[in-house]
Amino acid sequence: MILDDEAAACLSDEEAGAAVRVVVVCRLPDSPLVVPLAGGAPVDLRSTVNASSSEVVQGLLDSSLELEAAGGIHPGVVDAVRRVAVPPLFRASPWLRQYRPLVLEDGHIVLAGVRVIYRIDRGLCVEPADLTTG
Repeated sequence: MILDDEAAACLSDEEAGAAVRVVVVCRLPDSPLVVPLAGGAPVDLRSTVNASSSEVVQGLLDSSLELEAAGGIHPGVVDAVRRVAVPPLFRASPWLRQYRPLVLEDGHIVLAGVRVIYRIDRGLCVEPADLTTG
């Protein structure tokens, strides 16, 4: 995960812990490519080649959601995601510029000591990272 200290430094006290828009993607094994949670073709977030593709952008937007500390998401997770740099593909698209990627590997990511998991039957869930393995 790449931290964007410049973006984090610009946050006001009111914005810290507020909601953050994310696009949930799953990294392909042994690859820099990710697949939007809603499905679709693999994309490289580091490339701007597909930034104007309506299919790619729509697939990413279909995989988006808003994380809020007030909505039960650990505030440290919201803060950690907010500090993730906006990838080149997102920066090149006016539709995706305000989003951060939430890149799941093997169906989860650990942020701020919390495991964020996607489960088909329950959606995005959080639990203490030390309760599960792998």
